[in-house]
Amino acid sequence: MAVSTITGLGSGLNINDLVKALANAEKAPKQTQIDLQKARTDTQLSAVGMLKSAVETFEAALAGLKSSATAFDGYKASSSKTDVAKVTMGAGAVAGSYKLEVTQLATASKVASATQASTTYATGGKLTVSVGSNDYSVSIDDGASLTDVRNAINDQLSGAGISANIISDGNGGSRLVLASETTGAGTDISVVGENDLSALNIVGTDALDGAVPGSAGYITPAADATFKIDGLEMSSKTNTVTNLSGLSIKLEEAGTTTLSVAANADGIAGSVESFVMAYNTLLTVTNGLTKVTQTTDANGNATTQAGALVADSTLRSMMSQLRSALSNPVEGAGELKVLAQLGVKTNRDGTLALDKDQLKKTVASNPEGIKAFFTGEKGLFNRIGDITSVYAGKDGLLASREKSLTDAKDALATDQTKLDLRIETLTTSLFKKFNAMDSLVARLNATSQSVLATLNALNKKGSDD
Repeated sequence: MAVSTITGLGSGLNINDLVKALANAEKAPKQTQIDLQKARTDTQLSAVGMLKSAVETFEAALAGLKSSATAFDGYKASSSKTDVAKVTMGAGAVAGSYKLEVTQLATASKVASATQASTTYATGGKLTVSVGSNDYSVSIDDGASLTDVRNAINDQLSGAGISANIISDGNGGSRLVLASETTGAGTDISVVGENDLSALNIVGTDALDGAVPGSAGYITPAADATFKIDGLEMSSKTNTVTNLSGLSIKLEEAGTTTLSVAANADGIAGSVESFVMAYNTLLTVTNGLTKVTQTTDANGNATTQAGALVADSTLRSMMSQLRSALSNPVEGAGELKVLAQLGVKTNRDGTLALDKDQLKKTVASNPEGIKAFFTGEKGLFNRIGDITSVYAGKDGLLASREKSLTDAKDALATDQTKLDLRIETLTTSLFKKFNAMDSLVARLNATSQSVLATLNALNKKGSDD
């Protein structure tokens, strides 16, 4: 608690200014130390956070390129009419052009029962639903309604890819409609019911005559897809076909399209360029954090400004490892060993530059090797990932460094609180001491004046005698 004083009653001294000056003199050395350490810690904490973010962004860019199904594929597959068929490429594809004629898509069975005169089934029992040679049994309770039958089918056969619904004809009659997710000839839906559930019997290969209430059968028959590749007739039970080596073709509708497999020069060039940009972005951040700049102050004197992480061992070690990863030969990519063979070269400032003409030549001569070079088990991206994973992430060295700096900042805040408390205590003590001194001086002055007054009185009496 601060002690106040009235200045100068005894000693005439400005006690407030004296105490303030003494307290400030005591506080200044430690306060300067805390301020310098806090500024240094804040600067380093910001710099480490910036570096950590840059490394994680670099990691994410490489992960995106590595996870892309086509980023470094040597070949690219395309369809001239994607509304007829879409194509994706897998292993084993070779360059070429193929004419695809789709005459019919594969279809799944959809059937309807006869119109039901009664929609309540007193005896219930078992309803057998067959999809081709696969039989599924559905238990129906006594007294079930047509809605209950539909719900039972949906509950018990959803895992088999079978669904049911009810269609009303507007004249009081209703039909049970079943649909399958399984396409291809021979997978027609048939229904056989026990007891009064036999009213729901359906022969899936019979055509439904919607105009005849007693008619039951298929709305859509199960059928194979039929198509031609370069005039060769083919069929498939599904609309995804793999008749061309290395290609997965998704049939969309009847029609004709041209499927092409060609060198993926532009795609690979874009992926390599993305890698170069990602590395250069990281390097720009690290260069900024370690840059030393010679400048002059307002008076024309030479000064030096240094980046927050100049001579930082963690940053130096990481960048040294990354440079080695980029320059050392890669295994497992055949004749491709170094980035220079792909047209990627290092500038004098350490950034990477891409010669697209050189890259296109390499793509033309060794398209498959490029993918192995970057994304193979022993490829460049795995090598770089082994390095950056040590530094990035919540358990990385940079996160640990951030925590240490944060702890140091908290410790400085504690030191500041202790210093403020110590100076407050000192100030109180000084006020007490100066106030006591001031009171003593006041008493001494009063005593002095009393003695002088007595002596003056005695001297005057002696003179009168």
